[in-house]
Amino acid sequence: MRTRKHLKSFDSDEILLDGEEARTVLYFIFTDAEKNLIDRLEMDEKARGYAQGLLVEAIDASYSIGYLEKLFRSAANPTKGAVKLLKSFAKKASKQWFKHASASDLQNVRVYQFVVDHLATQFKSELRILLASERELKTSAFFAYTVPRQGLIKVVG
Repeated sequence: MRTRKHLKSFDSDEILLDGEEARTVLYFIFTDAEKNLIDRLEMDEKARGYAQGLLVEAIDASYSIGYLEKLFRSAANPTKGAVKLLKSFAKKASKQWFKHASASDLQNVRVYQFVVDHLATQFKSELRILLASERELKTSAFFAYTVPRQGLIKVVG
């Protein structure tokens, strides 16, 4: 079943990411095809809040999946910056922002690559709108995470 979800929005004092960290999150979530857009994006409060909302959703959705099987790490490591940022952000984040990740989960945070891929697909157009600053929007998309049935599941963190 697909449900429409909104990214969490944050008050100014709740935004933990600085401009560089927000850009790192956007690079982590989106593909190389959007890199040029991300490079041009001014990392103002709205952009930093958008990146933080994506990061909170990526972490929380990964914990909502509830795998019973062992988590596998991919041989190809993501950038050190993204892993370091995930761990740093999780330590500072308000536990109330998450529906599924517990305080102990956030001590050793992990994000599934297929969740990141799904977020990138669902929020690609909002990234373009954010860049164009065409309108004020409450960012949302339809979600139906499908657990891959073949191969190893890549986990970041």
